[in-house]
Amino acid sequence: MSTDRLDRIEAILEQMAVQREADRQEMRAQREADRREMAELRSTVTSLVEIVELHQRYHETSDRNFEQIMIEIREIQAEIREIQAQIRNMQAEIRGLQVENRRILERVFGPDFDV
Repeated sequence: MSTDRLDRIEAILEQMAVQREADRQEMRAQREADRREMAELRSTVTSLVEIVELHQRYHETSDRNFEQIMIEIREIQAEIREIQAQIRNMQAEIRGLQVENRRILERVFGPDFDV
């Protein structure tokens, strides 16, 4: 083999070694970047899980509060219906008393008595 040819082969091999080292460094840099991105992604996922858990607790609390409010509303509605029934009974009693008073007044002062 000629020296020239050996020099070219050696140059090619050196160039390949330099390229391989550059590729290794690039791969190391990429792996490190991937590790950082994975760590950031894990952190983001952890934060999102915490937010979801917090939201879930608030949602559950809100549901319980809503259910309690609905129970109280139903109780108030029942009380209102009871009061309305009492008012209707009072009104009926008042009308009865008015009729009775009118009859008494007509008896005392005559049928032409006008209140």
